[in-house]
Amino acid sequence: MKVHNPTQNRLQYLLEFKQTERKWHFPVLAALCIGSCLFIGYFLGKPNYGSLSSLGALTILYFTSAPITQRMIHLVTCAFGMVFSFTISLFFGFNVYFSALSLGIVAFLAHFISSYFKIPPPGNFFFIMVAAMASTFKFDLEMIPTRVGLVAMGAILSCSFAFIYSVFVEKGKVVTIPRRAFSKRRYTKFVESTIIGIFMALTLIIGHVLKFNNTYWVSIAAIAIIQGRNFEHVRQRNMHRILGTFIGIGLAWLILLFDPEKIVTIVIITILQFIIELMVVRNYGLAVIFITPLTILLAETGSEIHHNVEH
Repeated sequence: MKVHNPTQNRLQYLLEFKQTERKWHFPVLAALCIGSCLFIGYFLGKPNYGSLSSLGALTILYFTSAPITQRMIHLVTCAFGMVFSFTISLFFGFNVYFSALSLGIVAFLAHFISSYFKIPPPGNFFFIMVAAMASTFKFDLEMIPTRVGLVAMGAILSCSFAFIYSVFVEKGKVVTIPRRAFSKRRYTKFVESTIIGIFMALTLIIGHVLKFNNTYWVSIAAIAIIQGRNFEHVRQRNMHRILGTFIGIGLAWLILLFDPEKIVTIVIITILQFIIELMVVRNYGLAVIFITPLTILLAETGSEIHHNVEH
């Protein structure tokens, strides 16, 4: 009789390299969407605008294998969701508690709608992520239309690239997109969404009480690991994230040590985005190693201040 060792199984999962049907050219598409926003911002002399529009460009990660009509409707709906989440958080950024409340509401809606309509991974993640990031921006009523416009432009760019890609490269399989279904688990989805909403609101409040500069890191880390299928999968993703982030910080330090120019940084970000999309479906931990420097470099590219590498 074979005895399963839980510790051995977890270690095996950490090192497992899964097979995937994802084609190599989709990571190229994702990198192109993010990189284009950054390059346009750089050449227009507004790197911070490019960094902001790249948030909207993350819409491309909701690309599905459905027929082109359903695929584009799905992408445009997700683009609207991204812009909506970002806008709501910006409007309530004048007070930390109202900001936390707005993030909680966005998280509730994002999880409930994504689970209700069975939106495939990344599901609720990026809607909550952009809302969490928007909630920590310095409140400026006059800048809200500009910021929302930039995120919307990034989302439109992604949808445009996705359409071109769909027409000429990936025609799409004839599959049935899950329709809205009334199931017995509606109550469970409501409870799950409420719990996630409450805890997302708490992440901002806790970050504020502890006087963190960028409290959205707490929110992103919390929502990232609960994307798993069940509690065991969540725990495994947590280990992946801790180890991956630890190594990723070292990689970010190594890149920043050379003090690359902004154009070089943008090229590195584009390459990192390609590697992440190649790795994330195979091994989450390996992907996180590259996600960490990507997010740090994105923040560095969009900032006018030169930060200390040691910090």
